[in-house]
Amino acid sequence: MKDCLLIEASAGTGKTQALGMRLIELLRAGVKPQEIVALTFSRAAAGEIFERFVTLLAGSAERNPGDAALLRQVIATQHLSQIGTLDSFLMRIVRSFPLELGLMGELELMDANRERAERSSLSFSILRRTDARTKRAFVDAFSLAMNREDVRSFTESYRTFIASWHELVAQMPQASAWGEAETVWGRDMLFAHAAERELQAAADAIADLCAAPAWADFVDWVRSFRGRFGTLKGVAKKLFDGGAAFEGDTLSFSYNRKTYAFGRDATLRIRDALMCVCGYVVRMKLEYARGVYRMISVFEKEYAAKVRSKGRLVFADVPRLIASLPEPARLALEYRMDSRIRAWALDEFQDTSREQWKALANLIDEAKQSQGEKSLFIVGDRKQAIYGWRNGDVGIFMRERDSGAYVLDELSKTYRSGPAVIEAVNRVFVRGRIKAEFPGWEAPEHESAKPELGGFVRVMEAFGRRKEDFVEPVFAALKAHARPGVSTAVLVRNNSFGELLADRLKALGLENVAWEGESAILDTPALSAFLDLMQLADHPGDELAYRHFRLTELCRAMYPQGAPDAADVSREMAAAFTARGIVRTLRHLRGFLDENPEIAWSVFTEDRFTDMLRAAAEFELSMSAGTRLADFAAFLGGKRKRSVAEPGKIKIMTIHRSKGLGFDYVVLPLYEYEGLEADSGAPLVGDGWVLPDPGARVAKIVGGLEEAYGLRKQRVEQETLCTYYVAMTRAKSAMTVILHPQGQSLRFSDIVRSADIGELGGGEVVGTRTEAPAANPYGGNAGMEGRPPRRE
Repeated sequence: MKDCLLIEASAGTGKTQALGMRLIELLRAGVKPQEIVALTFSRAAAGEIFERFVTLLAGSAERNPGDAALLRQVIATQHLSQIGTLDSFLMRIVRSFPLELGLMGELELMDANRERAERSSLSFSILRRTDARTKRAFVDAFSLAMNREDVRSFTESYRTFIASWHELVAQMPQASAWGEAETVWGRDMLFAHAAERELQAAADAIADLCAAPAWADFVDWVRSFRGRFGTLKGVAKKLFDGGAAFEGDTLSFSYNRKTYAFGRDATLRIRDALMCVCGYVVRMKLEYARGVYRMISVFEKEYAAKVRSKGRLVFADVPRLIASLPEPARLALEYRMDSRIRAWALDEFQDTSREQWKALANLIDEAKQSQGEKSLFIVGDRKQAIYGWRNGDVGIFMRERDSGAYVLDELSKTYRSGPAVIEAVNRVFVRGRIKAEFPGWEAPEHESAKPELGGFVRVMEAFGRRKEDFVEPVFAALKAHARPGVSTAVLVRNNSFGELLADRLKALGLENVAWEGESAILDTPALSAFLDLMQLADHPGDELAYRHFRLTELCRAMYPQGAPDAADVSREMAAAFTARGIVRTLRHLRGFLDENPEIAWSVFTEDRFTDMLRAAAEFELSMSAGTRLADFAAFLGGKRKRSVAEPGKIKIMTIHRSKGLGFDYVVLPLYEYEGLEADSGAPLVGDGWVLPDPGARVAKIVGGLEEAYGLRKQRVEQETLCTYYVAMTRAKSAMTVILHPQGQSLRFSDIVRSADIGELGGGEVVGTRTEAPAANPYGGNAGMEGRPPRRE
């Protein structure tokens, strides 16, 4: 118990079992149940940990009277248990210091829809300011942030803008982080001031270097460049993408069967021109960053005063608030908590965010430095780090692993998958092309603990590059191998592909499939007529909404003799919504259509209408003085309905949702719109600075940006590989992988193709039941006393 232990546990290797056994050992060592903090990232996973812990202890209690007493102690103190989610644990800390954190009222965690509504309401309160100077500054800031481009819908663009940048500004609130060249490069760089005049001068300086028409086109391109590369062609593409322009004292390249050779002076002038183009982009992005900060800082000040300080929080606020505690309060908090905690057990540690770690790090350091008085147990798998999009940072796990503070061990024998599946995983993720293409990738050789499963892994080719081209191969795989008693899943990267597959497979006669995931309530066009009327009630001059409404069945049912003009419809609807409210008015409008859903709509559309009524009731309860009827469309647009498949169905779900699950048979259609090396377009984030994405070309050429760009690229690539690792390790007995056709970009399909899987195993799908490994992965019967972990 006295060791700090860190385990790297591959998929299906029994990490929950190991964690449960660790908790039992802690109890046997005299630690009270309420002195153990065991944290993971979802309520379901926390419940699984507690269930496995109690089940193991109950099994041991049948043979060991001492464990029976421990079981009674666990049950008696269950209300004091600190086995839960990391977010809930941090929220308890916030609840301990509301005054110090400047929070008033009842603390609550808002869901995404409530947060969206609060942001929307606050946005309009800012827009309605009467102070002319403030309005002018606000409009100027928005113009700057949008690079002075025209915006079709200011309101919608503004909402999207706030949602995109608010969290990042909250993470990095210093003005110096946004748009100051000195913060990025340590000094003001000359190229960061390149404007039209500098481009003109650069073009003039290279105009006489060559008489070829292609060169003249390049010179004109430099002269007219205004910040967008678009699809580069000709000499410009050769110079920017070839890399030769920045190597050596001279420049030579071939284009269109002509060789271009330049001496030292000419090469320097060409480089200056290219740097001027890059500098123009950098200047625009620095301006953009300043505009973002000016805009969001105004919004954040209002948000902090009118939402966050009232106790209405989102998950991202919680660790940040803890980190912001004044030093005396933070020390008091850490002393109070440290005295109550004797052991930590942290699960899925690879998904910990930087903010969460900042909130916990001091407490964890106390455990590491306690010289055996406290226990620390960490379990994670860098190969399953798939939550970078919500700020998970696998680097924290790697730094802790390499810190020298832990006894290290590794679990690689899987109790989930059979030999064919594990051999495929090894060929793709351990022995294959992946390491050569992505040197940062690490994976141990996996071993199956269930050779009796047999099974197979087969690879097929999709008919083409479109989503629709994957439907027939998926259908063929399911028809051949899915059957009663065999749990089956089709795993996809995104909701839209999953919904398309579900619809098309049903149309082909495969009725037993079900989409298990989230879908938009507004995924049926029949509801748009109701939203048109709400829009017209607020905006009688909205001709687009009026014209659309006139084309709907609802319009024909309401006005059999023809619709009146937009102003009359607007007055009628405004009066109806005011008198009856939203829900009652929507029901009244539904009454104009046939009551029989089989005639008026499909059953699916009727269900969606019911979902809309529920959302309308929620919207009415949340309305403030500044909320308008027209806001409901955006509110409803953000609503998602989660579908859960009935037992026995063939489940189609996203890979992210499948994490932690296992299926006898998995179909993995690798529809890959982009290659593994596709640029994410996210802002570059460095040490104390943020720069809106300047593009790969600029980031590679301009000094000082390469590291941030490289880290961003590596994170995107690693997370994509981790996602596919999770997908392939969901299969227990058998799997069919459907490959995307080969193209110019490297795709995961190419890595699978090169792994020479073909057809592994000759068996059929074996139906299984979920079960935990029967024995301790370390060799003991119910504790950590078996094979000693390796020490490094």
